[in-house]
Amino acid sequence: MKILYCILDNRLGGPHRRAYAVSLRLRRQRVETVFLTGQKTDDVWQPAGETVFHLRDIQFLQRRHPVLNFIRFLFRLPCNIREIRHIIRSQDITIAHVDGSMNIVPALAAWRAGVPIVWHYNDHPPGLVKGLLERLMARLAGRVIVQSEGLRQSRTADNSRLHDKTCVLHSAVDTDNLVPEAYDATDRARIRVELGVPADCVLIGAVGNVNRCKGYAYLLHAAAKVKERLDGVRFLIVGRKLETDLPYWEELQQLTAELGLRGNVVFAGFREDIPAVLAALDVFVMPSVLESCPVALLEAMAMKKPVVATDVGAVREVVDHGRTGFVAPPGDGEALAEAVLTLLATPAERVRNMAEQARKTVEQRFSVGTIAQQQLQVYRDLLQRGVRHA
Repeated sequence: MKILYCILDNRLGGPHRRAYAVSLRLRRQRVETVFLTGQKTDDVWQPAGETVFHLRDIQFLQRRHPVLNFIRFLFRLPCNIREIRHIIRSQDITIAHVDGSMNIVPALAAWRAGVPIVWHYNDHPPGLVKGLLERLMARLAGRVIVQSEGLRQSRTADNSRLHDKTCVLHSAVDTDNLVPEAYDATDRARIRVELGVPADCVLIGAVGNVNRCKGYAYLLHAAAKVKERLDGVRFLIVGRKLETDLPYWEELQQLTAELGLRGNVVFAGFREDIPAVLAALDVFVMPSVLESCPVALLEAMAMKKPVVATDVGAVREVVDHGRTGFVAPPGDGEALAEAVLTLLATPAERVRNMAEQARKTVEQRFSVGTIAQQQLQVYRDLLQRGVRHA
């Protein structure tokens, strides 16, 4: 079996890490993955020897400048489809796995090539085109994947055809690379020195590219509340400053100054050593207002970090409130602060037990081995339905 995995978003994040980790496990089952990406930026697949095709002139739908972008999209569409069809045929692709609702070009190419399609619906398209995209998925895809049962119900309620094709496949993390015991006090101190954070402070951190969906403004408001009641606390935001969201970045810098948090908040930018960074934290916070099944949250739980996460996407399916972490309402800095303060006031023994249970939850339900096996079954079920190649 040979999969063409189409992920055109160049902003390295959770979906890329998930796709990479799952592809390595599928290789053990004699499933080869060929990656199709947009313009070459960060190669997360090359170190493992995966085949990667970069379509530098690919034009796909974007939210910025919608009219001009749509004209460019239509102009490039025939050429893009021909190029992807050539890859499908030359590589003898069995299934096309499209990642993201807006990535309709590879879906159209695979459909034209007669190759069955798995469509990973793990993002949140604009409301104006959401219905159109979902109808297209129902028409073209043999199987649609969402990352939580709640999303499955909400996204397919008005489309019975899409509902029948949709299954739940959570995000996955490689627990073999997330081993808290691999990091000692020396590692923790080294990371804190690199970040400019005192060794003895309470360090509360979040991980994720800097965009509005991540809810970092609410984290800053929460930080101001926590600071009022706890001396010496520091907050860490690890994530890439995106060219597509520069205004939001500037807003966060201004808000940090207005709240008097210049000395308490560190914007660390993109880092590749996420397990080491997580090891240096005392608490992990996920303040998002929009998510599917957040990889960063799973990574923190695997690293046995006490977590506070907002109630979005699959969070309630991941975090058992009060047992493996705390859940707070999204878009509410004050409620987020209270959840963090509650966690910090929790007896140490109970916090350690919560962290241990969180690790077990990830190992049992969200490990890359478990999710890779489920994904392989999706592929097999699709092929057993007898979809014919063109």
